[in-house]
Amino acid sequence: MVKIAIAGAGALGKRWSEVVARSGTGEARLSAVVDPLIGTDQEPVWPKEQKSVSQFGSIEQMRDLEIDAVLVTASSPAHAPAVRVALLNGYHVLVEKPFTVDLDDAESLVVLARERDRILMVNQNYRFFPGPQTVQKLVRIGELGSIRAVAGQFWCDWPGKPYQHTMLHPMSLEMAIHHFDLVRFMFGAEAVSGWIHEWNPRRSPYRMGGALEALFIMGDKGARFPFSYTGSLVTTAPPVPWGGFWRFEFDEATLFADEFDGNYALYLSSPNGRVKIGEFGDPTMGFDKSFRHFLDCIENAAEPTSSGRDNLNTLRMALNFLR
Repeated sequence: MVKIAIAGAGALGKRWSEVVARSGTGEARLSAVVDPLIGTDQEPVWPKEQKSVSQFGSIEQMRDLEIDAVLVTASSPAHAPAVRVALLNGYHVLVEKPFTVDLDDAESLVVLARERDRILMVNQNYRFFPGPQTVQKLVRIGELGSIRAVAGQFWCDWPGKPYQHTMLHPMSLEMAIHHFDLVRFMFGAEAVSGWIHEWNPRRSPYRMGGALEALFIMGDKGARFPFSYTGSLVTTAPPVPWGGFWRFEFDEATLFADEFDGNYALYLSSPNGRVKIGEFGDPTMGFDKSFRHFLDCIENAAEPTSSGRDNLNTLRMALNFLR
């Protein structure tokens, strides 16, 4: 039984409490909720509804409670300090994306997790969508030939949370980072060079960076391919599904993730148009599978596929190529 504490009692924390509850008897149990607003006149309501769950204003206050792992679901700027305190107190950590908003912080946390021999995983839950899993398998099999080009798109009129309105690079760190990570995951490739241009649409509620255009050159064991990306959190257009719209150009075929007749799926191009080969998104958003992977890694002392160490390269894509 893995005893879980959730650090961050907002809507995302509540969602994770439901994931923990679904994990199965004997697998994991929510034992504590941590939030600085607990005990104030602004304290969240949902933790009070959790039976036999302790509540604390800080992670340090849990020291006398038996806890194995902390799920960090606080606002993005609060990730680094929360992860650091959790690791220093000996807990395994699953932190929501983005890992941190500063690369130096992320690198130091990876070192700390290694020194403390703790699991540190970043929740890149889109990796558990069926579409990216299928693409990764097709790449490994190699029957479509080599990948030659990737194009991704995402836009959504997202009002944003108060902290997102004032943070740097909201589109890159809060949304595009999902899609940058997917390309790394699907193709086993890293960005060897790149360029990101941010701008702010006129009606944006964000201080800066509500939209971006990006171009990366991805490297895969010597072979290289371009990855172009358009993303915006401010638009009057219909929203794109969370997994994004995609076009994958292989030597022998073209795959694309798109929505036709209300069906968002992965398609193979054909002389007659298209053939659906499977779903792309996941109605559960991959949270349950991501949590299952975290529990398995704790049990087997294994490094997660989206470990803090691995996720450094995703964070570098989101931050190092900004112009």
